[in-house]
Amino acid sequence: MDIKKEIIQEFSLSEDNILSDEFIRENEDLMWFKEEIDHLVYVPSYMLWCLKNGEVDGNLICEYTIRSIAEYGRAKDPENIDLNFKFRCTPKQRELVCQFLTWCNATLELCDNEQINRSIKHWQ
Repeated sequence: MDIKKEIIQEFSLSEDNILSDEFIRENEDLMWFKEEIDHLVYVPSYMLWCLKNGEVDGNLICEYTIRSIAEYGRAKDPENIDLNFKFRCTPKQRELVCQFLTWCNATLELCDNEQINRSIKHWQ
């Protein structure tokens, strides 16, 4: 199955809850929302945006998404609502995050491959 379809299916995304491209372009960095967000919708929405848009304009959104996922992967406290995305994911969802990071490593030219490799280890 296509990784995009798997992300949509495994994170229960739909047209009703997936973030729009416009919203993501206006809010480039997942780590800077002042209000509490639903990471199980926001993070996969950003992942899908990156899969769809890749290297557009050097793509800071992809870089910010990779950094955010790395931060969530390093989190130690499942009670920290700002960083507990990894703890809320099912094993299949965690596998999809690793697949996304692997895709980033292989596809995106302007990314920190070392950070991605470390992040994959945290997500496995």
